[in-house]
Amino acid sequence: MNNNQRSTVELFIVVSYLEVFKFRYNWISLFLVLVLSVGLNSGCVSAAGNSTTAQTSTNFIVGYYINPNVTPISEINFNDLKSAGITDIYVLVTNKNYLSVLPEAKEKADAVGIRTNAWVFPGFNHASQVAQMKIGVQLDMETYNIPAHILQILAMRIATHGVTFSVTVKPDGWDGNQYYYLIEPLCDYIVPQLYVGEYKYGVTRLTNTAKEYNQIYNLYNILFPGKVVVGLETYQSDKNVTPKNTSTLSAEINAVKPYTHGVILFRYGLSNFKGLE
Repeated sequence: MNNNQRSTVELFIVVSYLEVFKFRYNWISLFLVLVLSVGLNSGCVSAAGNSTTAQTSTNFIVGYYINPNVTPISEINFNDLKSAGITDIYVLVTNKNYLSVLPEAKEKADAVGIRTNAWVFPGFNHASQVAQMKIGVQLDMETYNIPAHILQILAMRIATHGVTFSVTVKPDGWDGNQYYYLIEPLCDYIVPQLYVGEYKYGVTRLTNTAKEYNQIYNLYNILFPGKVVVGLETYQSDKNVTPKNTSTLSAEINAVKPYTHGVILFRYGLSNFKGLE
């Protein structure tokens, strides 16, 4: 599919959404989704070593969320991460500390062939500076009103031109309507937080949900390969931070693996992950 054909299909998809939801959502937000899906998404991510647009099933993402306030970057053995099959790290940063944290993380990750992403929350104002550092950005958007934040997601997409931009969100269906179809045209991949311990669901529900996401967004996966990467919790729950044993975590990973482009583990320091099985 060439770029013109892709844009035509994208236009049809978004216009269809406009017709169905025009009485419920902000027209300006939806118009900008349309503009971006036709114009920016097909060529926005092209930075060497940090693009996920062309990834295939042979390039399955295995990521770790890292909170440097709890585990300083200097205390992490990146060779061990590489040996465990980690491909990406997502480092929590703020407006105040990104310049002091990200360069060290990127240097250590680059040395072993791991990609670096800044993990940020709404209000982070330096996405363009991070992109200039050839570091990806993941926006943590945990809200029950996604349509109200579309312009903010769009702004960060534009600011991160040339690097990977992803959005992590609550699990649609498990925790309200998260409007993934509005987000997906604006990012390289979306990360549903399928934290079974927080929702008291088991592996069967996890498998079914991942399969459902794959089916619903199969057309997006054709247009933009690898649009769903699943977030998994490495410990029991927020009320019990005991790390899950290796077999339990592996079962969760294997449950979603056939239906997703990768997994991101929350989080480093509370994990018994030793590698994919």
